[in-house]
Amino acid sequence: MDEYNQHKYFFPWCGLLINTNSCEISLDNERFSGQKATDTVSVYRLGSEGNNLRKAMKGFVRPRCKQQLLFSSRINSIDNVRLNFYQTSLLCAIKTMHYIECSGVVLSSRKQHKFIYDSISDTIAYAFLLISSNLKHDFQLDRKEALWLGERAFCQVLQSRRKRHGGLAELFLVSRHCTLSNRVDLVNVMRRAEKLFNLEAKSL
Repeated sequence: MDEYNQHKYFFPWCGLLINTNSCEISLDNERFSGQKATDTVSVYRLGSEGNNLRKAMKGFVRPRCKQQLLFSSRINSIDNVRLNFYQTSLLCAIKTMHYIECSGVVLSSRKQHKFIYDSISDTIAYAFLLISSNLKHDFQLDRKEALWLGERAFCQVLQSRRKRHGGLAELFLVSRHCTLSNRVDLVNVMRRAEKLFNLEAKSL
C-alpha cells in the first residue's frame, strides 16, 4: 500500500498533514473534499469582472503560499515541494472554474480564453514569487518547474470540463512550458497528486 494511503502515518494539523515517519508536510486533502473545495468561494459581479477574477485567483493561492511548512526544503524533499505546489495550483484551478461558472459568464471567444489563460499564468507566477519571497533560499523549486506544474494542474481540471471549456483547455496543450513534459520526476508528481486529490470527488 502507498504510504500516502496509510493514514496512521499522518497527523492532521491546521489543514496540513504531518508525516510522522519523515516529518514532511503535505496538504490535508480531506479538508477540500466534495463541496469543501468551493464552499468559501464568493463571486463579485460589480465592477470589472476580469479584475475581480484575477484578484479572486490570487486570493485562492495566497493562504497556501503563506504556509511555509509546505514549501520549506529544510523539511520536505524536492518531490514533496513539487507535490505541494501542484496541489496548491490544483485547488486554485477548482476554485477558479467554480468562480467562472457561478458568475454566469460564457467563455466563447478566443479573446476570453486568452484573458483567462494569461490570468492563470499570472497567478501561478504570483504564487511562486510569494513563496520565494517568504522562504528565500529555503525554497528550492525551479521557476520553470513551478510554471509547468501549475499549468498542468489547471489543464487537469479543464480536461474534466472539456465540454464546457474545450477552447481554453487547448491553450494549455500548446503552452510554452510544455517542453518539460518529458521529465519523469515531474510526471510522477502529477500521478501521485491524482491519487491524493481525486477530482472525481470534487464538485465539478
